[in-house]
Amino acid sequence: MLEEVKGLADSPSEYTSDEFPFVLAAGERRSFTANTIMRNPEWRKRDKEGTLRLSLGDAEKLGIDNGSRVRITTQGGSAVAVAEINETMMQGHISLPNGHGLSYSPAGGEAEIFGVPTNELTSTNWCDPIAKTPWHKHVPAQLEVVEP
Repeated sequence: MLEEVKGLADSPSEYTSDEFPFVLAAGERRSFTANTIMRNPEWRKRDKEGTLRLSLGDAEKLGIDNGSRVRITTQGGSAVAVAEINETMMQGHISLPNGHGLSYSPAGGEAEIFGVPTNELTSTNWCDPIAKTPWHKHVPAQLEVVEP
């Protein structure tokens, strides 16, 4: 571990690239999120779909409106989410809530999935070098509008 600490000064200060220009926080805590607890999604009073939050500047640059469907792509995978332009987001940063992407099947009904399973966007290649825990809060990502 001491070798890792000594190497911090030489570590990159940025992990984004032309291919993955955004920093995704995969698993933001929000008012109506919970860990991956199996429960009826109706308990969520807001943000039932688990929107992808992004800044106004990034939305304008990419032609994204509130409610647009966007594809998030990382080295770990790809998913589609509903966009939410949010004034709390800094340019270059995007976020998805934790606890979404689970299959819910009411008694006798068809299974439905609400939101994005953020673990499918992370990768064990992008992780803490000692514990091997994926970096959920700093995942280089790409965004594109999904045509209706």
